[in-house]
Amino acid sequence: MKVPILCPTLFLIVLFAIGAGCSTTAPPSQSAPVTTPSSGAVAIQPDITRYTVLMSSAPGIGLSPNVSGPLSAEHLTCTWKTDYGHFLRWEAPDYTVQELGSTVTVNGTKVYWTYLDANASAPRPPVHITLDVTDPTTGATLGHAEQVISWGANDTAVIG
Repeated sequence: MKVPILCPTLFLIVLFAIGAGCSTTAPPSQSAPVTTPSSGAVAIQPDITRYTVLMSSAPGIGLSPNVSGPLSAEHLTCTWKTDYGHFLRWEAPDYTVQELGSTVTVNGTKVYWTYLDANASAPRPPVHITLDVTDPTTGATLGHAEQVISWGANDTAVIG
């Protein structure tokens, strides 16, 4: 009677030992490629949604990179492009306006978009602004975002 009980018990022990051996993981290979962690979503965050060059409170629409995920924008390279108007830098301590052009690469800082007031009677085209975020160490593209600016009454740029 002891033999029939011993066989199922021995079988369960062997099965458990095999199963336990299969669940262990090998140490990571030293030659495995290093991957850049995903930055999550990239978006363009405007400070205001309506702007005209007649406003004295800001030199343009402030645009900040909004990167969700494990990486923060200030440690990334941001390339801003626009097909109409241009970008400015306006920051502490002296708040001097510095023209940057229609394509600019900065290290995750805010830029301002504005336009020339010349020929305001002519219709203005929709404005396309793009943001490409890259890892400065690897050069890998981490995200892309776009915003469109349309035009409202009194030559007002409307982003949204």
